[in-house]
Amino acid sequence: MPSHTNGLVGLIVILAQLIQGSASGDFIDLNEYLKFPKLYDYDHFGDCRRTNQNQFVYCLVQVHFKPNESSALWRNISKFSEDQRHYDHRIQERGICVPTCEKKLNQDLSLQKHHSHADLLKLCIGQELERDFGLQIEPNLDLQRCFSANDVAPSLDFLEVTFIIVSAVLLALTICSTWIDLGIRADTGFPQNYFRKPHCTRRHKLLTAFSLPRNVQRLKEPANTVVRQDLLFLEAFRFIQMNRVIDLHVTLAVVKIPKLNPEAIEEIFYNPWIVHYVAEFQHYVQTFFSISGMLLMINFLEHVRKNPQFDAGYLWKRLRARLYRIIPAYWFMLLLEASIVRRFSKDPLGEQFVMDSYQKCRRLWWTNLFFLNNYFGTHEPCMIQAWYLAADLQLFVMALLILAFIWRWPLLQKYIFTAAILGGVCYTTVIAYIRNYPPVMIDDLKLAKEYNFGNPYFELYQPFHLNIAIFVAGMLAGSIYHRFRESRATILRSPLMMVIFYSALVIYFAGCFSDFWIVEHRATIPTILLAIYATLYKHSWGLLSTVIQLWTSLASRKATFKAFFSHPFFAVCGKLCYSFYLVHFTIILQTAGSEGHPWFFTVGKTIDMMWNVSFRTLIYGFLLCVCIELPSGVLLKEYFESDKTGT
Repeated sequence: MPSHTNGLVGLIVILAQLIQGSASGDFIDLNEYLKFPKLYDYDHFGDCRRTNQNQFVYCLVQVHFKPNESSALWRNISKFSEDQRHYDHRIQERGICVPTCEKKLNQDLSLQKHHSHADLLKLCIGQELERDFGLQIEPNLDLQRCFSANDVAPSLDFLEVTFIIVSAVLLALTICSTWIDLGIRADTGFPQNYFRKPHCTRRHKLLTAFSLPRNVQRLKEPANTVVRQDLLFLEAFRFIQMNRVIDLHVTLAVVKIPKLNPEAIEEIFYNPWIVHYVAEFQHYVQTFFSISGMLLMINFLEHVRKNPQFDAGYLWKRLRARLYRIIPAYWFMLLLEASIVRRFSKDPLGEQFVMDSYQKCRRLWWTNLFFLNNYFGTHEPCMIQAWYLAADLQLFVMALLILAFIWRWPLLQKYIFTAAILGGVCYTTVIAYIRNYPPVMIDDLKLAKEYNFGNPYFELYQPFHLNIAIFVAGMLAGSIYHRFRESRATILRSPLMMVIFYSALVIYFAGCFSDFWIVEHRATIPTILLAIYATLYKHSWGLLSTVIQLWTSLASRKATFKAFFSHPFFAVCGKLCYSFYLVHFTIILQTAGSEGHPWFFTVGKTIDMMWNVSFRTLIYGFLLCVCIELPSGVLLKEYFESDKTGT
């Protein structure tokens, strides 16, 4: 493939010249924009608390402007707000220092007993907007939360007590297990590479499952088989995509954060590169799906090679092993989100990020607990990243059923793979056509409060049955690798392999260069063509990623590309990715929620936030992995799977 680089560059240049998007119009004149009422108008929270002390009251409220077609300002606001690239300026978000509001109304604090906060805010905001902009507000305010000097921290509830107990038990297990492991090491004369070697007895394995140095060494466990060495680069692919996911979710949080200059966000969505950046969001998890399918298939074929007799127990064992690995850390983070995090919400932005997440998890925890959150409660998810865990587990179970058929009736393999891939692709087209879904993921700023969840495109993004094609394509790649790993040159030099690779490349880059144009001209394109485009775009990166994975797995381990991505650094980072995935959005919520007041958006500040979140994710993800994910997996596997007659 490297020999065809010149042709690839030429293809990209041609596509760039042939497909050029142009915005449907320029952003509104800034002078006109500045005539609008502020989208976010917050009194300073800290100043309000410090100035008023015992009389401190601060309220978060949303007000809706009353339609008035006789007002030129209202007509401009209404028209501007209809564009999905713009926030809804028909709604104003206010942070009001109530004592200041009362002083403006020449009222005394003692009148609070006669007027509710909502009444006072309605008078204060209504008079201000009518005086300054000639706009009136709807009578019903959306009063979200009031902070006051009399606020008392709520008493611990059942889930909070449970979280504290679980955390204490985990800490005690880590300390005791580490102490026992160090004691055994001393008793055996401090043998070399002690923590890298498994214990011989079941009792010692259980007692040292939570040993911190032993779990750190598990991260550095070398690839000791030819297959594992061939596939070591996949850890790098995971890590790269994990970082892209973090950046994606930081971007969603930045879009949600109240800003002093929201026009900067709105104007940036007129840039074709930003439209493409958002459209690319859907591609990140396709790599994860493909890798999961590929690894599952290779492990299965390795088992069948050694144990050709059909055994349904093996499939059940694979499912148990997966649950042992993913459930403990996931449920710990779910318990955290539904319990103690509310203690970290102490100001208006904390209310919008931390408390918002807490309230959703209190309502919808069961969808996460039973891995159903990619079908239920999708518009207001608890742990927005967790839909992937549900979809991946559902795909894994489906794949086990496919493997059962393949094992029992091997001749059905090509028919099952063909039906699954073509069926997944065609079904996506049918659904996109019938429901007229957007052809690519588009960031609707009116859904910013929900991190763009509720966007119709998510109906093509989250359900497991609409991600079958790429998962099964990964399984097919695993099957091809296993079949040709002893004759690698045969497949690497195959004309068919080249055709598939360049076809995937053309489809992917055609989508990259055309997505902005498609979004801009969507209204003029026939629905059936949009549905076909949506299908090709959705699967383009997943297909290309799968081909790259297959090609790299069969390449020589001395090849520069493969050797670089097989570096031990990536091997460690890849093993940490699951914990990174679980913890990163909680860190984003805490980071965004600690801002204290609306911020002035700049690209530089966004990048700083990405670095901040990535660094903290590295630290807390590492702790989650070595203190919960790895030891729990070892403990559960040893307790339920090992020979209990051992000593």
